[in-house]
Amino acid sequence: MKKTLIFMCLAVFCVGCSFSHKGETGSQSKARKYQLAMDYNNLGTKYFDKDMIHEAIIQFKRAIALNPDLAEAHNNLGVSYCNIQEYDSAIEEFKLAIKLNPDYSKAHDNLGFAYTKKGRFEEAIAEHLRALKINPQDMEAKKNLEIAKREASLEITKKKFQIETKDISPGYIIGYNQYTSGLFDDALSSFKNIIAGYPNDLMSYYYLSCTYTMKGMVNDAINLYKNLLVKDPSNIIARLNLADVYRENGLYDEAIFEYENIIRITPNNIHALCKLGEAYSEKGQPEKAVLVYNKAIASNPDFPKAYKELGSVYMQTGLYDDAISTWNKFIALSPGSSKIHFNLGLAYANKDMFSEAVAAFKKALSIDPDNIEALYHLADAYDKSGLIDDAFREYKIAAKLMSKTKNKKNNESAEKQNNSEEIVVTFGEK
Repeated sequence: MKKTLIFMCLAVFCVGCSFSHKGETGSQSKARKYQLAMDYNNLGTKYFDKDMIHEAIIQFKRAIALNPDLAEAHNNLGVSYCNIQEYDSAIEEFKLAIKLNPDYSKAHDNLGFAYTKKGRFEEAIAEHLRALKINPQDMEAKKNLEIAKREASLEITKKKFQIETKDISPGYIIGYNQYTSGLFDDALSSFKNIIAGYPNDLMSYYYLSCTYTMKGMVNDAINLYKNLLVKDPSNIIARLNLADVYRENGLYDEAIFEYENIIRITPNNIHALCKLGEAYSEKGQPEKAVLVYNKAIASNPDFPKAYKELGSVYMQTGLYDDAISTWNKFIALSPGSSKIHFNLGLAYANKDMFSEAVAAFKKALSIDPDNIEALYHLADAYDKSGLIDDAFREYKIAAKLMSKTKNKKNNESAEKQNNSEEIVVTFGEK
């Protein structure tokens, strides 16, 4: 949530400026307030990026006090509330942002995220779908939609158990709320107590397994997922989670076995297919990974992740033509990925197709101008094309950006050491 949902306004950042109010017209006053509101909004994003969430909230509130119609500030305030788990407040801010700008796709997506956290899954799904209707290429919204659908499915399963099984603990909801609030130690204790008294409460088994995973207690998580699957072999979500735990800890054979089990039960499970491809690739079996990713694409030709990962496997095995073809298909579905344009440039460069590589690197930089690696590779492509002046220009830009980035990191490090606490004067707040 932190790095992907915040909306950063591109406005000139200025604080400490003085204004002359004498003879100021109404339109000038309005413009001044708007610019100052944007400055506070941008300052809030800087605090947010440094994990200074409460300070960020103050700045976003200042922006809103100056310009209540600034939809971006309402959205950013909502994101900040999400990061401190104040989801009700976040929902109100996202709704205000949408009221001000009904086509604000990211606010719709963020509202869906907050609804999911509150267990309001139908509303969450509706908001993610609205976000995707406005911006069909929003990968974050697609991912959040899948999460909301999965959580909704899990909620249906939970209710089914509650109806069909009398051995559901009355304390289950306490453990569930602790888990969703990130209070994993408390959730661990609650679910252990529940299972001791209610050994048939399968949902508590599931969430205790999830809690073990979140706490990095790998062996405990694996053993409990396996125990749960003995009791409930059709629990696809638990099996997928078990396979993920195996893969993330290098147990590729075990992960592959579980992913294949899922695919046998649900042959077109796109997520299991992609995860199986990742497991084969990480295990060093690219040929099998290619087969699985192509099966995923056949199952859902509009799923960008499969093209992205398949292109990476082709690239790693030196099949540059296949990588280029696959990544171009990814770009047709999701043109805003700087990383894939960069990867495409590398593939072209490996084939000595330097004019195409230059175009790809330039496209990557148009999306992410601070990509130093893309700048160096662009310069190299110019150099190998015989365009020495262009190469020298890009090398200079890259070196300057690298120096600037290094100085910024050094200054931020010094600032943290010298200003461990910063006094923030509130703006009309008590």
